[in-house]
Amino acid sequence: MQRYNSVAVSLHWLIALMIAGLIVLAKISHNLSDDDPLRFELIQWHKSFGISVLLLVVFRIAWRLTHRPPALPESVRKLERFGASAAHVALYGLMLALPITGWAMVSASPLNLATELFGLIPWPHLPWLTTITDKEVWAHRFHDVHHLLGNGLMLLVLLHALAALRHHFLLKDGVLSRMTIRGNQENQYGLFLGVLVAGAGGIALLNLLDNNQQQVRPTAPAGIEEQAAVVNQSLVGFSASQMGDPIVGVFKLHKITLEIDNANLESASLQAQVETASVDTGDGQIDATVVTADWFASKEFPLAEFASSSITSTGEGQYRVAGTMTIRNVSNDIEFDMSQSGNQYRGEFTIDRTDFGIGVGGQDEFVAPDVTISFEVSK
Repeated sequence: MQRYNSVAVSLHWLIALMIAGLIVLAKISHNLSDDDPLRFELIQWHKSFGISVLLLVVFRIAWRLTHRPPALPESVRKLERFGASAAHVALYGLMLALPITGWAMVSASPLNLATELFGLIPWPHLPWLTTITDKEVWAHRFHDVHHLLGNGLMLLVLLHALAALRHHFLLKDGVLSRMTIRGNQENQYGLFLGVLVAGAGGIALLNLLDNNQQQVRPTAPAGIEEQAAVVNQSLVGFSASQMGDPIVGVFKLHKITLEIDNANLESASLQAQVETASVDTGDGQIDATVVTADWFASKEFPLAEFASSSITSTGEGQYRVAGTMTIRNVSNDIEFDMSQSGNQYRGEFTIDRTDFGIGVGGQDEFVAPDVTISFEVSK
């Protein structure tokens, strides 16, 4: 037997391509700010590739144990044989340990963000890590180990590739040809070398990127940012639940206009505009998620709006407000209570986010549909 079988060859190159993709995704996302929506998307792809590598490596190990690999040429010295075996064991170990530590990091994270492989297949957290105390501490520990193992894998892959090139160009013993895809071998070697050089150059280029790239926030129609109310004059907040954990945040850019006269409530009105991309939960990953296409789609629909149709009195300093809420260009009629204390007016109501097409792309399993919105405005 002179070559690895077709299954082993296919697994080798498929896993190699996925590892290259993992490295590129990790490097790019590292150079993006925490609140950049692209960073969240890249991390989701990184997790998808990582779990795929884990499953493929498990299958590859099973295949290797049940199918003998071709023998090394007799010209390979004993010490080199030992080095090759040790390198293979280390590669398999790292290809298992890296996705497992990444999986553990996500499972222990206090953010409790769900994982969906390629946006289609829900992937569970490791159960024993979802109930531990000091989640943030453990998440950082797994992150540090994951980062260290990633650097080790990059170094080992480079040494593995250089050793293969040495066997082919210097020793000319046919070791590399055992793992090449069948076809014109000279073209394969050129492609192999080109991919190696391009990969090394790409990683070097990515390392030179500015670590402080600024997020380009979707912009609302001109004027709202300048007209946004000062915090002590008005406030728009919300609360929701993700897998049982509360999410609380505010919209920093908003405009609330309240016209009310108890002597003439028929002319009273409440108008509100909120720039959805200005969401602030105190967590960059969550903020980056809710502005994406599955949620607010802030780039396409930058504003959420409310316009009252009537305001009626229900008691001293108590009002009933009816009107229309529009999010993602979907409008629904709502009613809620508003109270007055001095010159301060407060209101709170709950909507079903799915009524506005928010987070309906397979996210209902992880995030509760009910979202409570609250506001305060001075008159």
